[in-house]
Amino acid sequence: METTYTIWKNETIHTIEEKTASFTEALHKKAETDYLKRLLEKMATHASSSEALHDFQEQMDVLVLAIPTVAGFSDKQLRRDFMKKKSKIKNTATIKHKLVHKGYYMSIWMALGMAFGMPWGVAFGNIALGLPIGLAVGLAIGTSLDSKAAKEGRVV
Repeated sequence: METTYTIWKNETIHTIEEKTASFTEALHKKAETDYLKRLLEKMATHASSSEALHDFQEQMDVLVLAIPTVAGFSDKQLRRDFMKKKSKIKNTATIKHKLVHKGYYMSIWMALGMAFGMPWGVAFGNIALGLPIGLAVGLAIGTSLDSKAAKEGRVV
């Protein structure tokens, strides 16, 4: 039995594929079409409420309409508008629904580890020692959080 979300999701994926059929591989990466399709699949199970799912559907409809053509990517304003809408929907997925991309926590904790490692290196008299230790600690924490997110099925 298909739900209304499933029907909408299939139509949206089809629309994305139609609008991006003439894209090169570089444009597909820039538009993140694969990410958007995976996000549509994940939202069916990770939406916190039907109201949140409806808000997501509205945001995605606006984003799909804003996908520029191959020629449209050369227009700075169209490209900027699309990228802003894509960024907004990615932030919504991350903040409201806890859906993250692969390596999300590792990238955050690696930077935090280096930031905390530097003062420890200064305190012990050797910055060159504190930086890699902080990096290693940040990588360990980030990797464990990424694997936890993968086990919970929150990686898009």
